[in-house]
Amino acid sequence: MALDNPQLQVAAVCRGLAAYGLGSGIGGHVSVREPDSDRYWMNVLDKTFEEMTPDDVVQLDFAGHQVDGDRIVSLGADFHHGIYQARDDVQAIVHTHGPWITSLCALNRPVGMWHNLATFFHDNCAMSPDDTFEAIAPTLGDNNTILIPYHGAITVSGSLGHAAALHVTLEYAAELDVRMAATDATPMPEEMIGEVKDLVTRAGYLSLTYGLLLRKAAGHVEEAGESWLPTATAEGLAA
Repeated sequence: MALDNPQLQVAAVCRGLAAYGLGSGIGGHVSVREPDSDRYWMNVLDKTFEEMTPDDVVQLDFAGHQVDGDRIVSLGADFHHGIYQARDDVQAIVHTHGPWITSLCALNRPVGMWHNLATFFHDNCAMSPDDTFEAIAPTLGDNNTILIPYHGAITVSGSLGHAAALHVTLEYAAELDVRMAATDATPMPEEMIGEVKDLVTRAGYLSLTYGLLLRKAAGHVEEAGESWLPTATAEGLAA
């Protein structure tokens, strides 16, 4: 299967998210836009991220209809094509109900600046008023992240790797926020945030995180006795 095959890419990201503890239950979805098209590829609903294979990734159109087949897909597909239609720059979308992400969403507040990695979400994280499909795309605006109260989060980007790495980082930042906000610790001063964000961006943290996610995915597939994502393929996808 070619390295640029979208079914392989979506399935690999699902397995990588599972290896990070973001996919042990039913729910959550990853999608990638078909270039120059009104279609996109997304995982099915009747398997968890930790079970996903390329055969479990289907193509949908911007009306939410499967192009071929009749697999069960999430009703959340509506916000995927809603975002794609609103944002030409978005090529990939990741949505999970990560435990710490969901905890933060239950508190209905943005990510606190408790660590250098949290700065990726400074002035780049919207708060949806609810989890209706009509609210999510307009509220996202130009941001790369949106938190949905009592639900989960969505990260978007011009590449699947960036959206996935951002999502893993969000789960970490959310855990720090939930743990630290109840203490007497002081979050990062406002005047430091821009400089710190520039530093972690120039360090290529998200690109390196995507590489790690794919290595974890390859290990997850190997442990399951499957062979569709060898380590060499994962390294190729990360390039």
